[in-house]
Amino acid sequence: GEEPVLSLLDVLEEDDALEDEACAVLGASDSEKCSYPEGYVKRQALYTCNTCTPNREEPAGICLACTYKCHEGHDLFELYTKRNFRCDCGNGKFKQLECKLFPEKEKCNAVNKYNQNFFGAYCTCKRPYPDPEDEVPDEMIQCVVCEDWF
Repeated sequence: GEEPVLSLLDVLEEDDALEDEACAVLGASDSEKCSYPEGYVKRQALYTCNTCTPNREEPAGICLACTYKCHEGHDLFELYTKRNFRCDCGNGKFKQLECKLFPEKEKCNAVNKYNQNFFGAYCTCKRPYPDPEDEVPDEMIQCVVCEDWF
């Protein structure tokens, strides 16, 4: 079998599609600066760290930059984008970790809303995604109201 021949236009269109997908997933997230000083961000990519808050302890969300600078090598769950959320990295939810990018944080972000996604559980079945026991490659849909994934 021969490999398909791609034109420069094909490559550029594929690159644009990948860039559009990254923008949809990461929103306006910054990979260098913690989003905490921006307050409750309108929409940003969020993650939760199963290494720092294991065994379904207290839910906590961390911004993109903190995944790279403070949680590198940790067991992270990708939450995709959430609205009106302030980065929890290094606040009172983290017993042994101080945020390396913005350590001057309040103990609690009172406006943040958490759901089962922060524990790696999705849908009404409360299973992980992708589910290691499900061989069918399913796609998730995010509710525009509660922002849970189904």
